[in-house]
Amino acid sequence: MEGMSNVTAVEMGARQREISVSEFFTKNRHLLGFDNPRKALLTCVKEAVDNALDASEEAGILPDVVVTLEVVASGGATPPASQATRFRVTVIDNGPGIVRQQIRRSSPSCSTARSSTACA
Repeated sequence: MEGMSNVTAVEMGARQREISVSEFFTKNRHLLGFDNPRKALLTCVKEAVDNALDASEEAGILPDVVVTLEVVASGGATPPASQATRFRVTVIDNGPGIVRQQIRRSSPSCSTARSSTACA
């Protein structure tokens, strides 16, 4: 095409930089299903369950997954679920778990308690 310069893969690669998972999610939340609160909650639960099922399959074990959703109060009384804006999502499974060193790489706001992982 006239007026356009050809850019090589090497030149494009030189301009790329590695970004953290949290930065990628922040910049691409609309592509990942986090563009509105209802869709974000659904995506969060779906991804956690998908990850639990994938890990169980990879480990060759029958999955056992429990999902708990709790409404979290936002400074006052706990609102009904239909009006809530904050939730705590807990997913417990019998998968092999995550190596402690990998947890911080996947999200800087995760904490572990025994064999479980909690992410804010």
